Amino acid sequence: MNSAERILCIDFGLKFMGLAVADYPGITARALETIRPDRTDALAAIARVIEAEKVTRILLGFPFSDVEGDIHRNIHSFRESLAARFQNVPIDYVDESYSSAEADELAQTTGIGKNRKKRTQDSQAAKIVLLRYLSDA
Repeated sequence: MNSAERILCIDFGLKFMGLAVADYPGITARALETIRPDRTDALAAIARVIEAEKVTRILLGFPFSDVEGDIHRNIHSFRESLAARFQNVPIDYVDESYSSAEADELAQTTGIGKNRKKRTQDSQAAKIVLLRYLSDA
C-alpha cells in the first residue's frame, strides 16, 4: 500500500452496506456509516464519502470462502456499477469471509445495545476487512 493512498472498504449487502476508511498513513481503519440501499442511493452516499475522505482506492468485500452463488453475482454487479461511476478509482476485491461474524462477536463482548449493533455491525465488518488488508500489505 502506498502511504499516500486513501482506501475505502465496502462490506456489501443487499440490506446493509458497511463502510470503513484507512486513516493516513494506512496504519489503522475507522468504521464509517452503514448504508441502507433500500432507503438511500448507495452510489451517491459512497460518492460523498469518496469526496470527503479523498479516497484513492476501493476495496469491495467478497466472500472467498463460499461457493459462488447469488451474493457473488450481486457483488460483481455492484462492482460494475462502482467502476462505471468512479472510473478513476481502482476497485479490488478483498476477502471478507467471516468478518460479519467477527463484528457480531465484537459487539457482544463490548455490550452495545441491539439497535446500535444493527446500525454498526456492517461498518465494523468493513473495518475488520480493511484492517486485515492493511496488516497483509
